[in-house]
Amino acid sequence: MRQAKTNLIKLWQWPNVLALDTALIAVLWQVALAGAVGAELGGAAYVVLGLSVWLAYVADRLYDVKSRDAAALLSIRHQFAKRHVRRLWRVWFAMLGLNLLVATQLTGAQLKHGALLLAVCFVYTLLNQKLSRRFFPKEICVALIYAGGVVVFLPEAVSVGFFAAFAFLCLLDCLMIGAKEITIDAGMRVHSVAPMVSERYLTPLAWIGAGLSLWNGLELWLGLALSFALIGALHGLRNRIEVESFRVLVDAALVAGVLLVL
Repeated sequence: MRQAKTNLIKLWQWPNVLALDTALIAVLWQVALAGAVGAELGGAAYVVLGLSVWLAYVADRLYDVKSRDAAALLSIRHQFAKRHVRRLWRVWFAMLGLNLLVATQLTGAQLKHGALLLAVCFVYTLLNQKLSRRFFPKEICVALIYAGGVVVFLPEAVSVGFFAAFAFLCLLDCLMIGAKEITIDAGMRVHSVAPMVSERYLTPLAWIGAGLSLWNGLELWLGLALSFALIGALHGLRNRIEVESFRVLVDAALVAGVLLVL
């Protein structure tokens, strides 16, 4: 695969390159979930979640490129991070300070749950960087942590069924992207779950997720159903879609689902 050049980044790729899409998806689903259960979280909760997701993704990406040569980085996002590592770290610490400042506006319970999730993210980042060159189930961990972030400020109001379904959606998202980016991970010597799962099962699993979500019938679940259906369709067309475009489109499918609800 030809090495991607950061000066060829297209406008629609920038949210992914800057990890803004992952933060946006989390916040939108949190807004939809709060509305569905009739909870008032307050603006600080949304800001803290968005910043926390961004901080986690960018830190993981910066550690990914730290000990790897530029020639081994085949994705646009990693090449960009390698080229601008110092600037990104400066922005990262500034956003960390802002996040801590905003977090002072959280309630005691929100702060407690948020701190617990932050500790889990820290442990994940440490283990991923230490073990990924041998093996680390990053897709499973990311799916659980990401879903946990969306429900972290509403633990008593969210059903186990919704959490499991949303985590499964996130897992399929990660596995589909991982399967598509197998060459990228190989160049970075990253070993995870994605290569161990046969691609032929991913589309049927997405359709099963869509069917079960539709069967539930509640409005929030209809958003899940749409996202499941869209990622299933995209995975079915994966051989016709360029790798960088595929990543953006699969993540956009999660946005489409939540916009249906909102």
